[in-house]
Amino acid sequence: MVSRYLIIAAVLAPFAVSAEIYRWVDDSGRVHFSDRRSQDSAKVETVLDQGTNTEKAPPATAEPESPDAQFLGPYSTLDIVAPAANETLTQQDDGLPVSLMVDPPLMEGHQMSILLDQAPLPVANGATQFRLTGAALGSHRLQIRVQGEGGSTVAQSAPRRFHVQKPEEPGQLR
Repeated sequence: MVSRYLIIAAVLAPFAVSAEIYRWVDDSGRVHFSDRRSQDSAKVETVLDQGTNTEKAPPATAEPESPDAQFLGPYSTLDIVAPAANETLTQQDDGLPVSLMVDPPLMEGHQMSILLDQAPLPVANGATQFRLTGAALGSHRLQIRVQGEGGSTVAQSAPRRFHVQKPEEPGQLR
C-alpha cells in the first residue's frame, strides 16, 4: 500500500515543480503571490535552476598575478617565519637561519625553492628549517616558490627583505 503512494508521488512530483505563480497588488499597495489565479493577477515567469546554467564561473587563477604577490594556491599557509621583515643578521660561517611555514606540508609532485635575490635555490625534501650560506653583506630579497610537475608556479610567498652585516670585531665598543 505504501509503495503505491510512493509511486504516485514520484509520478506527480514533476507537475508540482511546474506550478504557476501569480502576483497582484491589493488596494493598499501590498504585493501578494499565490498559486491560484485571481481577477487582477498576472502570471510570474519563473526559471528553476536545475544545474543547467550555461554561464561559466570565472576560471581560478592558475598563477600569481605578479612576482611579488602572495599566491597560496592549494596551501593555506606559505610564509617565511625567519628572518623577520627588515631584520639585520650577522654573517656567520655556518649560514643564516631560515624558518618557513608550509601548511599543509609540501604536496606530492610539488617542489619548493627559495628565491634569494631572484635566484632559485632548491629546498631538499620540503625542509622548513635550514641555514642559508653564501649570502653577501647588504640587503637581500627572500621568497618561497612552489612549482608543480610541469614547472608552473602553484604557490608563492610574498617577498621578505632582510639585511646581512659583517660580524663585529672583538674588543670594539658600541
